[in-house]
Amino acid sequence: MTAAASTSPFRVVHTVCSHDCPDSCAVLVTVDGAGKAVKLQGDPSQPVTQGFLCGKVAKYLDRVYAPQRILFPLRRKTGVAKGALKRGEEHEAFERVSWEEALSAIAVRLQQISDAYGPESILPYSYAGTIGVLGFGSMDRRFFHRLGGSQLNRTICSEAGGVAWNLVYGKKLGTPTEDFRLAKLILAWDAHSRAGRLAYCNQAGHRCSAGTGDDARHPARRPRRSRLH
Repeated sequence: MTAAASTSPFRVVHTVCSHDCPDSCAVLVTVDGAGKAVKLQGDPSQPVTQGFLCGKVAKYLDRVYAPQRILFPLRRKTGVAKGALKRGEEHEAFERVSWEEALSAIAVRLQQISDAYGPESILPYSYAGTIGVLGFGSMDRRFFHRLGGSQLNRTICSEAGGVAWNLVYGKKLGTPTEDFRLAKLILAWDAHSRAGRLAYCNQAGHRCSAGTGDDARHPARRPRRSRLH
């Protein structure tokens, strides 16, 4: 380590995107002396994602430190009609409450439902906004198990697709990402590789055009237009 690096107030943290996407892009986060992330970029040394970050994650710090980010429990004010609210005026329909008040209100309501209809009348319904260890498939499972709520395969959309896949093909099969570059032909069937799988495009070694399929090795069948067309 150089003298300049050892005295720098900044440090670079190696991490990985936790969004529910097959790519798991490697990320470099620059953190200042106060512990605040000041820069976020893809890790070019990762052999699969090769420094790529999607538009959503590239702007992640803008959302993390946005002044509009909700940091405390909010409760809809009495008399405010439910439904869509005018953009920019959403905060006017809610009031801040303490964590104790919010958790107590939720606990009381769950207990009332459980007492009246049984704990299995409560159905946990969620999936993977992020797939980190704590945020996905962990504490929430323990909570609903202890509560006695209904048991449900929580991957609702994925599970339905998986059943359909097995009915058609008989078995789920996958291609190692590193093997895409060896393919002579890749057919994208109703898939938008440029929008959602650019890391795979890096490995495939072709242009992965914006869903138009103008690359001879990567024809695409897309019945819908998108913003990238």
